[in-house]
Parts: sequence; C-alpha cells; structure tokens
Amino acid sequence: MAAALPGQLPVPSSLCLLLLLCCTGAGAATSSSSWGASRGGATRECGFDGKLEALEPRHKVQSEAGSVEYFSRFTEADRELTCAGVFAVRVVVDALGLLLPRYSNLHSLVYILQGRGIIGFSFPGCQEETQQQYGYGYGYEHHHHQHPDEHHKIHRFEQGDVVAMPAGAQHWLYNDGDAPLVAIYVFDTNNNINQLEPSMRKFLLAGGFSKGQPHFAENIFKGIDAQFLSEALGVSMNVTKKLQSRHDQRGEIVRVELEHGLHLLNPPSPSFPSHDQHLQYQHRQTCQRFDGDGSNNICTMEVRHSVERLDQADVYSPGAGRITRLTSHKFPILNLIQMSAVRVDLYQDAILSPYWNFNAHSAMYTIRGCARVQVASDNGTTVFDGVLRPGQLLIIPQGYLVATKAQGEGFQYISFETNPNSMVSHIAGKNSVFSDLPVAVIASSYGVSMEEAAELKNSRKHELAVFTPPGGSYDQVHVGSAQQ
Repeated sequence: MAAALPGQLPVPSSLCLLLLLCCTGAGAATSSSSWGASRGGATRECGFDGKLEALEPRHKVQSEAGSVEYFSRFTEADRELTCAGVFAVRVVVDALGLLLPRYSNLHSLVYILQGRGIIGFSFPGCQEETQQQYGYGYGYEHHHHQHPDEHHKIHRFEQGDVVAMPAGAQHWLYNDGDAPLVAIYVFDTNNNINQLEPSMRKFLLAGGFSKGQPHFAENIFKGIDAQFLSEALGVSMNVTKKLQSRHDQRGEIVRVELEHGLHLLNPPSPSFPSHDQHLQYQHRQTCQRFDGDGSNNICTMEVRHSVERLDQADVYSPGAGRITRLTSHKFPILNLIQMSAVRVDLYQDAILSPYWNFNAHSAMYTIRGCARVQVASDNGTTVFDGVLRPGQLLIIPQGYLVATKAQGEGFQYISFETNPNSMVSHIAGKNSVFSDLPVAVIASSYGVSMEEAAELKNSRKHELAVFTPPGGSYDQVHVGSAQQ
C-alpha cells in the first residue's frame, strides 16, 4: 500500500502501477490509446470455414428523401460479417435531404462515394459555437436576439472523404448539393465500446415510419411519456407530441422544406495541414490527450480526411495505380474509432501484389470498375474466386491470401480495416516476402534452381505493391509508408 499524505486516503499500490503503465505507454505510437478501446472477443467462437461471398445490399428501407440499404439479413447467412465483427449499410440522401439526428452503440467509418454535404456532431463536454463564427450571414439569432443559435462544430465533406463516427455521439447529415449523396457505412461490432450484443443499434432522435414499413429503429422519444417529456424539456405538450413524431411517416431521411434549405450552415471548405503542421498536430493530440477539466481532445479533432486526392497517396505508379492508407498516424481520431481505411486504384490490367492482412479483417467495397479476385485460406483452399463489381462487399479474413487483377477500365475499392494501424505483408515486389528471403532459402523451399530462385526474388523488385501488367512499363513513386 502506497503511503498517503495527511488528510488523504491511502492509494493502493496496484493503482499506482496502473497509472505508471498508462503514463509510460502514452507516447508509444503503435500502442492502443488509453481513450480508444481495443477490439473485444465477443465473436471469438466464429470461424471462416467454407466459401466467402461477394455481398450486395439485401434489404432496403425507403424514406421520404432517401434510403438505407443493409448488407445483412440478420441471419446465419451473414457469417462473414458476424465473424469479422462488422456491419455495413449504404445510405442514399437526395438533394436537400436531411439524415435525421441519431446515435449508435458502435464506432463506424463512412466513405463518401458520391456527392457532398455537411455533417454535425455532438460530443459531451465540447464547447458550443455560434453561427457568427462561421459567417453564415443570416440565421435564427436575427429574429431572436436573446437566444443566438449555438451548436457544436459542423464539417463539410465531399466525394472521396472518410468520415469517422464515434459511438454514442449524436450526428446528423445534410445534402446541400444538387445530386444524390451516396455513402457506405461500416460499423465495428467487436469494439469494447459496445456493451450491448455484437450487432448494430441506431437510436433515432427524430422521424417515424409508416405502418407496415419494415425498419430496424424508431424514434426513441416514443418510449417516454409525453407529459414526462413536456415537463423535462420545458415545452408545451403540442411540441412534445411533434417531437415523438407519432404521425410522421417520412422515415429517417426527410426533405428540408425551409425557404433557404440549410444553406445557412456553411462551414469552411476542407483544408489539409502542411507536413510540419500535421506533425505538430499529432504531437498536441498525444501530449494533451485529456484537458484539466477531464474532457478529451475529441472536441478539436478532425473527423474527415480525403483518400481520393493524389497528394494523399502512399504509393503511386503512373502505369499501375496508387494506394492511399488512412491510419491513426494520418488521422488521429482513428485511435478512438479503432479502425482504418485503405483506398486502392488499379489501372487497366494492373495487378495488386498478393498480400495477407497482418492484424485486421477487411471489408473490401468496390467503388467502380471490376477485378478478378482470389482468396486462399490457411489450408490452401480457394474460398473466393470471382469478379468483384461496383457496389459489392467482400470480407477478407485476417491472414488469408488475396490476389487481385483489374479488368476492363480498371478497379477502385475502399477497404475498411478492423485495426487503427492495419498492416499487410506482400508476397512480391520491393519490401516483400520474396525480396526478404535469401535466394538459397527460396531454392530449397520450392525445389527450384538458384537461377529460378533469383528470378522469383528479383522479378518485381523495382515495383512496390501495385504492378504494371505484362509488357507494361513502370515508373513508380513511393510517396509515403505503404503497407498495402
């Protein structure tokens, strides 16, 4: 038992040791953050025996101004999703559509496939901001000077952005463009932040569905007595009944009917810090993980990051394609989300060096184009052999070998990884398995001559991760740290 100062309770030595371990581990770049939960073992009994399946949305819930498509049927047929610990939906929001405020029991990453818009988050303990800070030009405060419109920070996003969605944080999304907004959401059901069953639950703060319409969530205010709500919120019964939306049949995505839409919400355009600023930002996030009042740095963190811009690529080959990895080193909020993302663009007939996931499962979603993909398990069985097409989702289990070759005009996909710093091991090319093996070991392992072993080792030694098709020329640039 540690000694205590006069007037203080003694501090258990075990607690002192725990605090010491937390403090000494805070600066380790590869360790789990003290404010980000590691993945749990809720589905450890799962196995990936049998064939993998290219998944497409299996159920659609229509709302007034958009729809939500579910890749899961909530049955045993969804073994891949369940065992990987992920849940996926595709959301379509029409122009001037508003995805109503909600929160979930799960962390998630969202990739913007098409369109643009703004998103608002609410984090407990974060300071509110007024419309004047963004220069909206007009708003609620012009008519109600005693009560300016204060709210938490809002963020603009566009095609190619990855948006982090922390569990439990209320958020809403608005399409202020003139075309439909399409986004793919992937939730992490195995994260320890989730104290419910290993499945996704969304809690709607508004909206309602027509009778007979199948759905998986309802307005949570419907479960509280109207009089109780009226007294608790200090509003009339008429307002309370509208809050419960008992006669609202518009669903969870509604059309904004205001004269000016929500254009009064006009956050700054996305910007990217310089390399030096990024390093300073990372240092600040590491060293100031918790403020003196107990609130954490979630209030100041960026929640969106582009993976479509060429200057964000980690590997680029003019003749083959590019790879952009989004880990917690680039995007610190992923330490909280405990997920990461990889965007891969393969040009016509280009090949992605065969690889396996080191420390994560992957949910591979096809953006556009198509590719021949093969996946092999630990017993040498081909568990998937097919052509992936736009809109399809393929689960890649940890350790399974993946081979990919683009077809037609090329292949683009986004991969959602169940680790904030996912890593892969490539078979061929620079910094690969074969490049690291001595020629004699290769010759002895495969029963080939020393010359054949040298050919196997060096045939792609000038290319990294993305390979030009046979007969093509390579001119590759290693922009950053490429693991996939």
